[in-house]
Amino acid sequence: MWVWVAYFNPHRFTYGMAYDFPVSTVIAIPTLLGILFFRKVNRGIFVREIILLLLFWAWITITYINATQVPLFADHVEDAQFQLISVSKVLLMTFVLILVVTSKKRLDTLFLVTAFSFGVLAIKGTLFGLATGGNFRIWGPPDSFVYDNNDLGLALNMTLPVMFYLTREVESPPVRKLLWVSFYCTILAVVLSYSRGALLGLVVVLGAISLKSNHKMLAGALLVVFAVLILTFAPPAWMDRMGNFAHGELDQSAEGRLHAWEFAWVFASEYPIMGGGFETFTPQLEARFTPQYAFAGPHSIYFQTLGEQGFVGLGIFLLVLGGCFYGLWTMRRRVRGQPAFTWVVNYSNMLEICLLGYVVSGAFLPRAYFDLWFQLVASAALLKILYKQEIFALATEQVEKPAEGDLVEARVG
Repeated sequence: MWVWVAYFNPHRFTYGMAYDFPVSTVIAIPTLLGILFFRKVNRGIFVREIILLLLFWAWITITYINATQVPLFADHVEDAQFQLISVSKVLLMTFVLILVVTSKKRLDTLFLVTAFSFGVLAIKGTLFGLATGGNFRIWGPPDSFVYDNNDLGLALNMTLPVMFYLTREVESPPVRKLLWVSFYCTILAVVLSYSRGALLGLVVVLGAISLKSNHKMLAGALLVVFAVLILTFAPPAWMDRMGNFAHGELDQSAEGRLHAWEFAWVFASEYPIMGGGFETFTPQLEARFTPQYAFAGPHSIYFQTLGEQGFVGLGIFLLVLGGCFYGLWTMRRRVRGQPAFTWVVNYSNMLEICLLGYVVSGAFLPRAYFDLWFQLVASAALLKILYKQEIFALATEQVEKPAEGDLVEARVG
């Protein structure tokens, strides 16, 4: 329920009191209380990914406290406090997720909810795009994390591998068909978002899926056909926006990103350890450190982390990313040749490509604290936790079977 509300934002499709109703809080409070009485939770959860994520949480708290002590940062401390509370709520529920997803079935359910939350938005956006000839951008639910067309494109890129790989895990034919519909509509929705960063991420994600596919030549040929169809039937407005990008020409938006990145570097050079805390990219600070440029905002998960959390925070952020990639790779090697754990290979490939979409598309967006990114980190850890639990269960079963056999022999004797 938490994941569904966080991604699909059903209350944003209403009006009046329901529009601003605190749905997440209503779900979170009984869930947290329920944890106190729910005994069947995951044990031994402190694997590498979780420890690094906890370290990141601790660091962003420390940088906020530091920002409250620096007079220069007084203008954005109030906004920083709001952001810290919001991110902490997400991280808290991320750790609840790690505790309660105690089986592969629950992991499947978690990602089915994730896939269809964004899948419905993609289907809705695709129908709108086809009805309007693709001449308008598609957007996410208002006042949500994915309202902006660029943010929506990022989230859809991160969800594409989920839709693709879950078709191998679900047994229901109707659900499998709906996943395929969502998959193809999501590809079109990313294109219709008019986001150049999302388009680049889409190419990388589809390329990675093709390379990991059992039918690489067929997948590659379909990608080429798809690209030709887009270039043939794309509306003029889309071609104009992508044309400058393809020819290496910078428009005002692209130049703004470069200016924001330069500010982040200059600012972090002055405050290298802790940066400026949340919401550092303010007009006041940009006017002070890079007065030659207009205010632009962070526009990159890497430069956002650098400016707000300093070089130490950026290092921890990259360690979390790197730890996930390394952990997923080692999991595949560990279960190689074990048919019972084919699902672990599928999930590790899925999560790896999801993260790849995040690191590519996120290079152009200020989404260092994105809900879905934290869910992917938690899922990389869950893959280890659930694998260890199944190995332990199998070992216990093998020990108990001979013991039962010995008992039968003793009775017969």
